[in-house]
Amino acid sequence: MSDVKYTKTATFLFPFLEIPRDIFECNVKNAFGKLMFSNRFINAYLFDEDIKHYRENCIFLVIRNYRDVDFESFYTTMCAFPNYKDDYEKNNSLVMVFSVADHLLSDYHLILNGKYSEISKAGKTLILGNYFFTGKAFTIPLILNKAVALKDSWEERLSSPNSVANLYDQEVWPIINIEAEKICVDTLKQYSFLNEKLEPTGEFE
Repeated sequence: MSDVKYTKTATFLFPFLEIPRDIFECNVKNAFGKLMFSNRFINAYLFDEDIKHYRENCIFLVIRNYRDVDFESFYTTMCAFPNYKDDYEKNNSLVMVFSVADHLLSDYHLILNGKYSEISKAGKTLILGNYFFTGKAFTIPLILNKAVALKDSWEERLSSPNSVANLYDQEVWPIINIEAEKICVDTLKQYSFLNEKLEPTGEFE
């Protein structure tokens, strides 16, 4: 999964679904015993431009659709979560839709508005314990606590010899770009390599 760049939805909003990250862990091998993948999770998005429903307070999870011997158990467990809404197949991936619980909506909307440091202590705990992030793990608490060290780093990178950048009291991470967090025609194409040569060998049919 190192080739996948996780969305901000996967990092900051997926944890609000309260679905344990380790539920996606697996150990899928080919007929020769070689490990093919160890995680069913691909990425998370705010909505699908082709789906009119679930446009508010929902998160779309893109999941490997390989039907190994343990897939049915995984799928049944996912559907049993109280905030499960729907699922469908698209571009060889499985997309599962979940809603954010009412008690987390305040934090959810703060994140959408780029106010990372203003979410509740409970919200921060959920994110710190259950996120998917492409960068260094130590960056997440710096973002949530609006760390001076990260502010200084941004200011240094944004400054030029003739202009010194100052973020003042702004948050230290970019606000979520909604357009970058949607499933569209090209979104799932970037994950096509994850589904190459992953046809069941016959023993799962």
